[in-house]
Amino acid sequence: MQQPNHLNRALGLLAVIAFGLTNEIAAGLFFVSTQIQQSTPGVGNLVPLLMLVGGAITFVTVVAYRYFFASGLVGAGGEYVMISRALSPGIAFVVTFLAWFGFTGALGTLAYSAPKFLSTAALSLGATGIGAFFASNAGILIVGLIILWGFWFIHVHGVRLAGTLTTIAMFLVFVVALVMIIIGFASSQHTFVNALTQHLHIPLTSIIAASPVHNVSYGIAFGSALPVLFFGYLGLSTATQTGGEAKNAVKSLSKAVVVTVTMVTVIYTLFAWAVYHAVPWQVISGLAKMNLSSYTTSSGLLQFLMPTWMSSLLNVCVALIVAKTFLPIFLAQSRWVYAWGEDGLIPAIFARTHAKYKTPVLALSLSAIFGSISLIESIKLGFVFGVNIRVLSVMLVFFFIGLGMITFPHRAPNLYSANTSQLARNRFMQIFIGVLLMAVSVWFSISITLSSIANPIYLQPAFQSAVVVILGTVVYRIYLARLKNHDLSSDQGMKERERFTQPPAQ
Repeated sequence: MQQPNHLNRALGLLAVIAFGLTNEIAAGLFFVSTQIQQSTPGVGNLVPLLMLVGGAITFVTVVAYRYFFASGLVGAGGEYVMISRALSPGIAFVVTFLAWFGFTGALGTLAYSAPKFLSTAALSLGATGIGAFFASNAGILIVGLIILWGFWFIHVHGVRLAGTLTTIAMFLVFVVALVMIIIGFASSQHTFVNALTQHLHIPLTSIIAASPVHNVSYGIAFGSALPVLFFGYLGLSTATQTGGEAKNAVKSLSKAVVVTVTMVTVIYTLFAWAVYHAVPWQVISGLAKMNLSSYTTSSGLLQFLMPTWMSSLLNVCVALIVAKTFLPIFLAQSRWVYAWGEDGLIPAIFARTHAKYKTPVLALSLSAIFGSISLIESIKLGFVFGVNIRVLSVMLVFFFIGLGMITFPHRAPNLYSANTSQLARNRFMQIFIGVLLMAVSVWFSISITLSSIANPIYLQPAFQSAVVVILGTVVYRIYLARLKNHDLSSDQGMKERERFTQPPAQ
């Protein structure tokens, strides 16, 4: 049963931080940080450095977020609210519509990768049959769909429940990451190689010889690998999506984005440094070429340095950590849809919430359906499909947030004059940060586009993005046509236009 009531403001600061942090620390840490050796050969041992650079870039977005928060631009929809008020409602809808599509790709990636971690956990327990099933295409499809729709069920039953589970998951992330960091720094590459070769009964020379490259390339690292690794930092935007459900949203979100990025940057950098301290990067790419990809996740590699019981427990925990990322992603996706419905850009039924749980059921269902479709695509294309489309879509959001920093004083002078941030009166820094965000967005977008050029055109992120942008533009044109049919002198017409020059209701 649904009705047009508001979302439930039930999230405290800790829960807001948890939603952002648990979206950032998952597949990007335990999966992409090592799989990058397969998708971008030549990045080598530069991964820890790239993680640090990625964190520095993310801090630029934090400055932009806090700048807009200080004008009261918080609410369900996150960046959509910022761009619609600071730049244009049409652009805000189209780019967040594309980002919504990118998050759909991320849902597919998660549903694709979670069974692989379960496979590693089963193999470490000696359950080879179950492990083989989880790693098979049929197993990935069945288990992925069960996990995806299971988290849909959790979200439908309330943001308080989702927030509690997300907070618990955040502390699980801390414990597992800390254990793996300690093991990585405490082990030498010689110890790792001995353990690996004894387990696989394959000489080290054969594994390294299978590696497609043997030299590190800074050009490949910063030109191709950094945009892919930046996937791990994209979850920060989920914290902004809690604006409609956070208590004291302006203060909570301002604190949460700083705390989240600081913690994630430290954890990512130390984790990658620890893994590559213990594991020669050529071994990772060599194992992938030998079709031994079950061992190329971070937990799959470091398990050789642990007792059997510990590696089994750790692999189970990592599988849970990857799966829990459905919690923040479902929130981000559904709240964009909710915000569009609330602003009248799509049918108002999408802004209706459950009478008891106050959750946008239809918006959540839409996310689950398209996430299921993305899972099927990921089975064919692998994890890079979801990574590329999500990075590209979010880069366009960042581009227009940067542009919005430049246009904000002219677009919404009343909101701009009410800004209370330290950046409020420093026009030079506003423009500098805006241009910097736009430049990074263009850089990453070009890299993602070029890295996918070998795929069939209908599977290339740039082509899919263009199709989604066209579709989003059509939807917005329908909204404008509907608006013109109203008497613009009427109260309804005036409210339609004034909405985009005012902050959301707090």
